[in-house]
Amino acid sequence: MTERRYSVGGVVGLVLVVIWTFLAVQWHEVECPLIPDSYVLVVTHGTPSIFEGCGDGYAVDVRGD
Repeated sequence: MTERRYSVGGVVGLVLVVIWTFLAVQWHEVECPLIPDSYVLVVTHGTPSIFEGCGDGYAVDVRGD
């Protein structure tokens, strides 16, 4: 039998990508394209407020920044 070892950095990286994707989906739900816009918006704006989104239906169109 062989023992599998996972590096701490690999596990942390995977967890961060999962969290980043979860946050990007929140932007995707307010009509922003998932790739790459939603991922970039997570870094630049965090999570969307009720007024932020992509398109004319939102008080703050984040694509205009």
